Amino acid sequence: MTIPEIPTIGLRKFIADLAKRHGVVYVRDDTSALAAVITRLSDDDLTPDETEKLVIALGRANIIDDSTVVTLLGRYFDETRDIRPV
Repeated sequence: MTIPEIPTIGLRKFIADLAKRHGVVYVRDDTSALAAVITRLSDDDLTPDETEKLVIALGRANIIDDSTVVTLLGRYFDETRDIRPV
């Protein structure tokens, strides 16, 4: 997958379909548990939603590379916050 192939709208469905196509599901591992503890201890109340977790799982499964993880999450955040690209 290349960056231009990633849509700018409909990211929730795109990510869910990509995970389903590759049989990827999010599983909380020790690293995720540690990250949650660190986040809580720093008084940071950020918890990833199911779509964000699927992007993490796709990266862990090496279905997508790190730059694609960042692009998918960035576009997903833009869409969910109604930020339109210029």
